[in-house]
Amino acid sequence: MVLLPCPLEAGWEVVQHQVLPRATDDGRVLGGFSAVVADAAGQRLWLLSDAPEPFTVVLEGEGTPPRLRWQPQAPQPLKGAPLTPLDGEALVTTGGPTGLRWWMASEGRLNPEQPAELLQLDRPDAMAGLRVLGRYPLPDDWQPRPGRGLRPNGGPEALVPLPGERLLIAAEAPLQQDPPDRLRLLLADTRHGVRYQPLAPTIAFRPAPGAETHWGLTELVALPGGRLLALWRGYAPPDRWWTRLELLPAPAPGTAATPPLQPLAAWDLQAAGLAADNWEGMAPGPLLQGDRASFWLVSDDNFNPLQANRVALIAPRRQPGCSGP
Repeated sequence: MVLLPCPLEAGWEVVQHQVLPRATDDGRVLGGFSAVVADAAGQRLWLLSDAPEPFTVVLEGEGTPPRLRWQPQAPQPLKGAPLTPLDGEALVTTGGPTGLRWWMASEGRLNPEQPAELLQLDRPDAMAGLRVLGRYPLPDDWQPRPGRGLRPNGGPEALVPLPGERLLIAAEAPLQQDPPDRLRLLLADTRHGVRYQPLAPTIAFRPAPGAETHWGLTELVALPGGRLLALWRGYAPPDRWWTRLELLPAPAPGTAATPPLQPLAAWDLQAAGLAADNWEGMAPGPLLQGDRASFWLVSDDNFNPLQANRVALIAPRRQPGCSGP
């Protein structure tokens, strides 16, 4: 399977792009899509909205990629949600011994009523909405507070399922007490409840020139061998956007002095043809012709009429004669 461009400088192709409606036929508002989960075939997508009352939307694919048609289904509110507000920013599934489990990361605020937390969810049947089973606030040094913890509207934005029923959690930006060029990572062991374990390696935080004020990590996807694809997003008023994809080495146990993970390769996705917008979610897509892997991207319109709800499919380019991975 071709997982990465070959050579790496070949970059990425935007195979498909679609703008979704802002509302259903019966007037229910759509938008705020901050995360995406795909089934094993990459033909069914669950989009998570970061609305104050989170909901998911299911998109069904028809046909053979890249010619797909999508029919959004009715929004499905999060069942069993607490009365306190949530801000769903990441959604993944894991395959534990008891079956498929769903996990959501909720962004924290500078008030005790909305901590940064990990939520365990389930889906009673194939077409049902998600239901909250448990809530697990992140460690104290991650909680948003004046001068410490996550920055307001600063994550967590990324969840990565790892072997051994663990989740890798990443913030959107450096914690307030951390160096400004390092992005902290956290492990969550989910075998029996949730136990958090600090991870010494960090990710190098390198904003694009011009996007320093509003630059952040919005998604991580695991590749074979433990490497990571990192999706970065930047913004500058009034309407300038940046979208960068990076290949990162596998995080390995280390000490507090371990150097941050530096990208092995980086790509400007807008230069590859991706629409300029607030791309926040990424998930593995269907296998394409030529044994090429693909990845779904989803944008968050912030419920702003000047933006759009977008879904795109990208795939690595492979030059003739290239024998790389």
